[in-house]
Amino acid sequence: MSITSKALVLTGALFCSSGFSNTDARTEFSQTYHAYQRAVENSEYEKIEQFAKLAYEQGKAVFGEKSQNAANLAINYAKALSHHDSKEALVVLNEAIDTLTVLQGKYSTDLIDPFILKVELLLPNQDLTAREYVGFAIDIAQHHSNHLLESKIYFEAAKLFNRAHDYSRVKSYLNHADDINKKYLPKDAVHRLTVDLWVAELLSARKQHKEAVAKLNDVIAVFDERLDFDHPIELTAHSRLVGLYEKMGMSEQATKHCLMIAKMTPWHDDVEQTPLYRKEPEYPQRALKARAQGWVDLEFTITPEGFVEDISVLDKQHGPLFVKNTIKALKQWRYAPKFEDGEAVSAKSTVRMEFKLSR
Repeated sequence: MSITSKALVLTGALFCSSGFSNTDARTEFSQTYHAYQRAVENSEYEKIEQFAKLAYEQGKAVFGEKSQNAANLAINYAKALSHHDSKEALVVLNEAIDTLTVLQGKYSTDLIDPFILKVELLLPNQDLTAREYVGFAIDIAQHHSNHLLESKIYFEAAKLFNRAHDYSRVKSYLNHADDINKKYLPKDAVHRLTVDLWVAELLSARKQHKEAVAKLNDVIAVFDERLDFDHPIELTAHSRLVGLYEKMGMSEQATKHCLMIAKMTPWHDDVEQTPLYRKEPEYPQRALKARAQGWVDLEFTITPEGFVEDISVLDKQHGPLFVKNTIKALKQWRYAPKFEDGEAVSAKSTVRMEFKLSR
C-alpha cells in the first residue's frame, strides 16, 4: 500500500534533459516502463517483476544510478521481489533509501513508503528493527506536522504487525491512530471511520464487547447524521454489530442491523445467502473417533427478522452422524432478510456444512 500516494512520473521535460543517454535508450526504457504499468493494472505478477527489474536496470542508465527516478524504480522492483525474495528486495530497497536520503534529507516524505515496505519485509523474520522503521516514518510525519499522514502510518503499521501476530503492537499503533483521529480529523473522514472499524474489532477480540458495540454505533451515527449515501464502512459496521449482539445474547438488537443490511444490499435468489452471524457446528465425538468426514446439505427459511426456521436436510454424506449438530448450529445463524416492495419477507435459502479433519 502507498501511504503518500506518490509514484514515478516521467515527464517530457525529463526526457529532454541533456544528461540523458541516447534516444534509443530512452525509447527502450519508456516502452519497458509502460509494459510494467500495464502489468500492474492487470495484476500480472510475473510480468510485474520482469518489467520492474528491466525498468530499474534501464532507468539507472537513462536517469543516473543515484537519481530520484532510479530510486523510485528500485522501490517498484523491491515491491515486486517482496512476495518471494525478501532478502534481495531488502538489498534493492536499501539502495533506494540511501539515495533518497542523500538527495532529499532524512525528513523527506518520499522515504515513508520505502520505510513501511521495509517493515513489511523485516516482520516475517521477526526482526525487531521493523519497529525502528515505523518510528522513522512517524518522525517524518511529525516533522511536517502532518497529522493525517501520522495516523495513516500508525494504521498501516498496525495492519502489518497484525499479520505478524504481534497483537500488543497492533493495540499500541491503533490506539495512537485513534487518538490522533479524535483530536485532528472530522468524524466523517473515511480514514477515521476505517480506523474505528479496526479499533472495534480489537475491542471485540479482547472480549470488550460493550465498548466495541459503542464504537460501531458511533460509526453508524456518522452516516445517519452527516452522510446521505450507503458506504461499505457502514455496511461492515452493521454486519459486525449483528455478530456482537448475538454473542451478547441480544438478538432483538441484532435484528435491527439485519434489516438495515437487507435494505442496503440486493437479494439474489440464485445465490447462496451469506450469514451475518454463524455458529460453527461441533464435530460429533462418534465421527471424531471414527475419523469420519462428511457434509450436510440443508434448505431453510430466512424470516423477515433474519432468523432461520423450517430446516430440512436435502442430502448428506455419512448418514446421520453430522445432521443433529448441523441443525443445532444453523438455528443460531442470522441473515439479512429478503425485501420486496420495501418490506421484509420470508425467503428460502440453502447451505452445505462440511466436516473435515485437520491432517
